[in-house]
Order: sequence, then structure tokens, then C-alpha cells
Amino acid sequence: MAAVIGAATYLAATLVSALPLTSSASFDPATPNFADRVTATATVVVDRGEVDPGSVHAVGGFGPLEVVSGPDVERHDLADGRTAIDFRWVVVCLDEDCVPADATRTIALPPLRLSGTRDDGVRASAVVRWPTLRIAGRVSPEEAGEAIPPLRRQSELPEASYRVTPDELASFLRILAAVLLGAAVLIGAGVLLRTQRRRWEQRLARLTPVERALLYARESEARAPADRRRALGLLGRVLGGSESALGDEASALAWAPPEPSAEQVVSVVDHVEREIVR
Repeated sequence: MAAVIGAATYLAATLVSALPLTSSASFDPATPNFADRVTATATVVVDRGEVDPGSVHAVGGFGPLEVVSGPDVERHDLADGRTAIDFRWVVVCLDEDCVPADATRTIALPPLRLSGTRDDGVRASAVVRWPTLRIAGRVSPEEAGEAIPPLRRQSELPEASYRVTPDELASFLRILAAVLLGAAVLIGAGVLLRTQRRRWEQRLARLTPVERALLYARESEARAPADRRRALGLLGRVLGGSESALGDEASALAWAPPEPSAEQVVSVVDHVEREIVR
């Protein structure tokens, strides 16, 4: 790296006017091959007491080189009251003027022109000269003269690249399938419950009050004692309460201690059904 920097860095500060600065310019790589991308960097150092660093701008061309990106500007305040300003471009040479006739071709670029504002408000400018850029060929003259140039042929497929890998996609689809299946089960369960409730309501609507009360009492056999009391109380009221022997029997069992057992409920319901059928 030190050899590259030593070969690539060219110190120049040719002042056109009284813009005080020091500068350096370099290419990386220093000797690129034809069509390689090259980072061109110009660094200027100004005294903040004499020049406004934010006013320093760079203007220049790169001859046969094409600018891929830039300029990117970075400013770094130094401890001695100065500011280093980096101007960076990425360039590439695809022009015939860059094709080496022999081993390399020398490219001389036009100077970079800088302008800025001095502390007294006066605009001033300076010139930074690029080092010589040497471009190496990718094919030697001997290889280029052959009837069949020794070109490297790609015999293997490039490695596949994915925005989402197959494993990630498969995992996502499995999770999605599980979510959809769960949603389908919930929807199906909801439909089934609504259907059963509707059928239950239709069944109740076809029953007489006594049949409905008997049905409630039968179902209360498997529930808590409080539900058995309520079911027997309803049966007693439907049967006429104390004015009816059957109603009085159901009402008395519903509210008399101790709490009615399932066997007692079965006995009362069976008795009512036998009497009604008879």
C-alpha cells in the first residue's frame, strides 16, 4: 500500500491567485488495467483563519476518462486550525485513447481548478495538477496478434443469488399455510357453532312450554345444583305451581333444602312425563 501511495501521490499547489492551500492528488490503483474503475482523490488543506472551508469547490474534467460517480466531498477539521477537504471521483476509461499500444499508455489529465472565499470576502482560485495515469493493457501485443486470442472462457455457471433464499421462502410458506389452516379451522368452528345454535333454537321453537321445560330439566342433570334448581323451578311454574300436583312437586324440590341431586331431577322428570303421556 505504501508503494502504491508513493507511486500515486503527486504534490502540487500551483496558485493562480492568493488562495492559500496545500494539496495532493492521487489515483487508486496507480496503474490500472484498461476498463478498471479508478478512484481519483484530490486533497486540499486550508487555514480556517484565512479561507472558509465550506466555500471551496472543485471544477475540472478528466479527458478520456468517464466519471462513474462524484465528486464526493469530505471535510475534516485538523487540530492546528486547518481543514482538510477531500474531493473524490470514481472514473473509468473505456475509450480507444486509453488502449495501450505497448505495455502501458500514459494519460495526462487536465488540472483541477479550485475556488474559494478568503477571510476578507474575496474570491480566489488555485490549480491542482493530477499525476500521470498509466493504463496497462489486458492483452499483450503477442497475444493480440494470435489468430485465436487466449481468452478465458467461463465454463462454470455463476453462483445463484436470491433476494429470498429457497429455505427462507419454504419456511415462510409453511408458516403462512399454518396461519391459513388455523384461520380456516376458526371460521369452520364458528360456522358450525352458529349452525348448531340455529338448529337448537328451531327445535325449541317447535316444542310446547312443558316440553321445553322438561328438556331444560333433563339437561340440568349434568350441571351444577343451582342450574338444577332453576330448571325445576321453571318446570314447576309451567305445570301450574302449587295449583297442580306435578307443579307443586317440581317447585318444592327446586327450592327445598338440601340442593336437588341429579337422581331427584331424573325422578321428577320421569314422573311428569309418565303423567302427561298417560
